[in-house]
Parts: sequence; structure tokens; C-alpha cells
Amino acid sequence: MSMRILIADDHELVRRGLISIIAEHNSDWEVVGEAGSGKIAIELARKLRPDVAILDLSMPDVGGIEVAKTILEEIPGIRILILTMHAAAPILRQLRKAGVNAYMAKNEAPGKLVEALERIVAGEPFFASASARRQHIEAPEYIPVQFLLTARELDVLRLLAKGKSNKELAAILGMSVRTAESHHASIMNKLNVESLGDLVRMALRDNVS
Repeated sequence: MSMRILIADDHELVRRGLISIIAEHNSDWEVVGEAGSGKIAIELARKLRPDVAILDLSMPDVGGIEVAKTILEEIPGIRILILTMHAAAPILRQLRKAGVNAYMAKNEAPGKLVEALERIVAGEPFFASASARRQHIEAPEYIPVQFLLTARELDVLRLLAKGKSNKELAAILGMSVRTAESHHASIMNKLNVESLGDLVRMALRDNVS
């Protein structure tokens, strides 16, 4: 069966490895696009309309879950495979809520990527981590902030958690106050919180320091 695949990961070496695995398996499987960021992944998905999108969970601008939500809304029938450095059980519920079809740790990809692609194209879910499958029912319904925020937003969160104002963190990070305020608002929105106190508690909970 032919398959058109989009790969999004901010590490070129990872993309090369995934492409190699795919190319070795089936000549009818084609990687039609590569993206090094979430925004580019969305743009390419809109343009190329792939059958499958393989997305890194943590990307520099837009995270894999947000990319997946956008793509699934705009491209009916597309299948999503999320790759992450950590096969953490708490992430599973959020992925399923987003409509993601498959999930695995990056170190599982060499042995399980082909099976995952075959399964999700057949309409079956694929959650590769055995420990995550066992634990997800009792797992807390949250994703650690490291998986939801961009690297820059994490920098902002660390400073906010230390009591820095938008003006102070703007000076420290070399950005305008307006940009700092924009990052602050984006963090509040992504983490679904309404106060600075809630942000600080989440930063402490997830060891963002």
C-alpha cells in the first residue's frame, strides 16, 4: 500500500534516521516533506496533504500535540504518530484526546516504526511503550510543562517562577517587553491557568528551574 509521509523533528539526524527506516522497508512509502519546526509542519501538511504525519512532541515553536490538533482539524483522515524522548504515561490521555493514533519513544523507533505505520494506516491505535500502556489508566491528567512549551517559553517560565516581571525578563532574555508579554500570555493559555501563582506551582511541580 502506498503511503505519503510528513516528518517533523527539529533534529536533522532524527529525520535522516526515520527516512532511512522508511526507505528500507517499502518502496511505495514516500517521505513527501520534512519540517524542523511545528509551524513549518502545519504549513507543509496543508500544502502536501500527507497520509501520515510523524511529529516530535517537543519542537522549538509549536509542540507536537498542538500541531496534531491543527492538522487533524484541517485534514480529515490523516494519521498522526508522535515521537518523544520520554515515554511518559501521563501524556497518553492528552494524545488520545487530541485524536493522535500512535505514540512511541524515539529509542523505540528503529524496531517499531514500521509496525506503527502499518497499524495506524489500518485504522488501529499504536502506543508502543508497554509501561505507558499499563499505567495510563491511573495516570494524572496532565502533561509536564516541558512537553507543552517551546524552549523560549520555558526560559520565560523559569524567570516568572523566580519572581521576575515581564520588563525584567525581557532585559535578561534580550527581547522587547511586548514580546515578553506575548510569551507570558501564550504560556498562560497553553497551560490553561489564570494566575501567576498557578504558573509558579506548575513550574515547581515539573522541576522547571
